Amino acid sequence: ILMGYFRARNPTFGHVPQGAINMLKDLGLNIFMVGVGLSAGAGIVSALVDNGVVILLSGLLIMLIPAAMGYTFGSLFLKMNPALLLGAIAGAMTSTPALKTVNELAGNSIPALGYAGAYTFSNVFLTLGGAAIVSM
Repeated sequence: ILMGYFRARNPTFGHVPQGAINMLKDLGLNIFMVGVGLSAGAGIVSALVDNGVVILLSGLLIMLIPAAMGYTFGSLFLKMNPALLLGAIAGAMTSTPALKTVNELAGNSIPALGYAGAYTFSNVFLTLGGAAIVSM
């Protein structure tokens, strides 16, 4: 409370440069991710040795089938603009790097229009779906 009072009376008191704040935020996030990764990844080698091919093929199918079905449905039945459609599929997959790639290939940021809505819904359903799967 005292520090807040001093800062209110003198706005330059306790000033921290934005670069230092960003560095500390990134450092904290990286340390958290390392901690989670180290605790969760203890059995990854044995799991990959036992079921590696099945895990990789399952992941590939889980990624490709919904994207292909979504693109086919959107282009054939909904007659969507391919740039908007690919942006929406990137949003549905919650993949910002995919949006960047689609934007670069399109030469503009039109795919971001399709990305915004799909990304929002995907994050909500991802959270609800994760909770539903864990509760089963």
